[in-house]
Amino acid sequence: MASKVGNLKKVLLTIILLALLAVVFVLAGGGDLLKSAGKKMEDVGKQAEQVKQKVEEKATSVEKSVEKGIDSIKGGEKK
Repeated sequence: MASKVGNLKKVLLTIILLALLAVVFVLAGGGDLLKSAGKKMEDVGKQAEQVKQKVEEKATSVEKSVEKGIDSIKGGEKK
């Protein structure tokens, strides 16, 4: 019985601690911190999209050159 009360007490104290931390975070200007972090993540996402496009363009050009090489090899075998 005492074990259950001890566990319940630990859980309640943990919840209260988390709530107090959240309040302190908001009062200390956490909203501005979250805004700046969001902007940084948005910039990183844009950079990732640009890199993705470059990789796709290079992959397309490599694919075309490989197909030309395969076609030239197949054409040489027919002769």
